[in-house]
Amino acid sequence: MVTARGRRPAHGAVAVALVLSVVLAVAAIVDQAGGRSLIEHADDVYASSGKEPSASVLYGLVYAVAVVDFLLWLLVLGVARSHRLLAAVLAVAVIAVSAGLAVLLLVSTEYDARIFPPLWGVLALLPAAAGVLAATLLLRGRSARG
Repeated sequence: MVTARGRRPAHGAVAVALVLSVVLAVAAIVDQAGGRSLIEHADDVYASSGKEPSASVLYGLVYAVAVVDFLLWLLVLGVARSHRLLAAVLAVAVIAVSAGLAVLLLVSTEYDARIFPPLWGVLALLPAAAGVLAATLLLRGRSARG
């Protein structure tokens, strides 16, 4: 049986993924309240078509990615704390979902231009990157037990 000390690094890595999910939401809040770089980029994308982008839809998508990431990593943390074998497998599945959502932000196009600036996709990808470390630590802890 693994001691609480042996689980701490994996829990810490999952906590980092949770924090990075919050960072994405906070970045969107700050941008929406002030800089509005996301809307400026979208305005450039849609200018040639004569259409106006919807700020609520664009920021809503970023918020949705952040919330889904946060909830999924919170689930991984809960499972990891209960010492279930499922934690490592669940972490890998959450990495795939989290990375998939980030890739959607990175590659979504309309009118032959990317809707979201690369920064938003990179920020969305960070929780998945932390998750890789978490999954590795969870798998290592599992293999150390036999």
